[in-house]
Amino acid sequence: MSEIALNLTYTPQQKAVFFENNARFTTIEKGRRFGFTKGIANACIEWLLEGNKILWVDTINSNLKRYYERYFRPELKQLPEDIWSFNAQDKQLNLNDAWLDFRSAERPKNIEGFGYDIIILNEAGIILKDSYLWDNAISPMLLDNPNSRAFIGGVPKGKNKFYELASRGMRGEPGWVNFQFSTYDNPLLNKEEMDRLVGELGGIESDVARQEIFGEFLDTTNNALFGVAMIDSAINRTAYLDENAREIWGLDVAREGDDESVLCKRNGYKVLGFNSYRIDSTTELARVVYAEYERADTKPDVIFVDSVGIGAGTYDALRDLGLRAVVREAKGSFKASDTKRYTNKRAQMYFNLKDKFHLLDLPNDEKLKKQLQMISFTFDKKERYLIVPKEIIKKEYGISPDVADSLALTFFDDLGAVNFKKDDEYYNEFGW
Repeated sequence: MSEIALNLTYTPQQKAVFFENNARFTTIEKGRRFGFTKGIANACIEWLLEGNKILWVDTINSNLKRYYERYFRPELKQLPEDIWSFNAQDKQLNLNDAWLDFRSAERPKNIEGFGYDIIILNEAGIILKDSYLWDNAISPMLLDNPNSRAFIGGVPKGKNKFYELASRGMRGEPGWVNFQFSTYDNPLLNKEEMDRLVGELGGIESDVARQEIFGEFLDTTNNALFGVAMIDSAINRTAYLDENAREIWGLDVAREGDDESVLCKRNGYKVLGFNSYRIDSTTELARVVYAEYERADTKPDVIFVDSVGIGAGTYDALRDLGLRAVVREAKGSFKASDTKRYTNKRAQMYFNLKDKFHLLDLPNDEKLKKQLQMISFTFDKKERYLIVPKEIIKKEYGISPDVADSLALTFFDDLGAVNFKKDDEYYNEFGW
């Protein structure tokens, strides 16, 4: 440890992995929010003060910048400014004569070795889906320096290369050790909050909870809901505007600062387009959406609003602006109308979307095409469909599926596609 006084805190589990463990190869299979990233970021600062040269490999470049800003920079401020610096372009943190290189696994062929003392693979379940990173880049680096160490950690994502490496520690091979921690092993988290998350994932016996909360390696965990061919066939499919068609809007409200709020407009089976907003104020977002409503030549019959978290404020504000008869609350956690088939309404709305996909006319929107491919499903303990939560999707892909969610919200309830008039009242084909 350095003689410089640092106020860095660790849980007992983090201390056991990073400081009380001397194995050359350490694998950590963990549940989400266990605290691996923050713990090893703190440990890196101490290792840098000891003069170690470190390589940190992660999923995507945007995560590397986020981790530096959130986990490293606040702690580095405890040190004299003249002994450390960060080169944002090269993504290199320098501390005295030691350095830490941040690298993305997006281009593993570009990762080269420079005699690192410590190599960290974060989100190993994701970045080791392709064994090339380990076999052709990381493993040769470790051979070049017989005193180097590797910390390989993340939420499991099936039995890929990460599982193969963790199995060496499970078997007790010389130089290898494996740790397994669940989300519940983080003493800083509230148990009731963790229980809520487990419930949203389908219960403790669901595949998603076993993987994402309890850190288990499973043979299969999810399936893509929309294939590439399926999406491409719906792009610019001929579906004409119909004066009798239902106009339905879906508003997905951003949950974090780097997410977007997205408004989807659909007329019958023709998706008219998406409006994206970066507005922090829920009331300001409501005013912007209300202005869209006022300008619309065809007024929507319904606006489904994702009212989870801060979305509730936008939902309330739209009602206060006079849209009580139009706006509907659309929480994904609501009970599905078909409780035998779906875990919750989020699963039901996405499968409603899939069931009608062969009729849809979608705009050629790159964000939409990419995000639809990110949506996957699994099953809960009652063998009901469960859509993998957007928090997990964002962690894996680096972005939240806001555009895809706004489209799915237009299918939150099956209102039918067409109004028709009978006895001076409007009905749809289901009599609503």
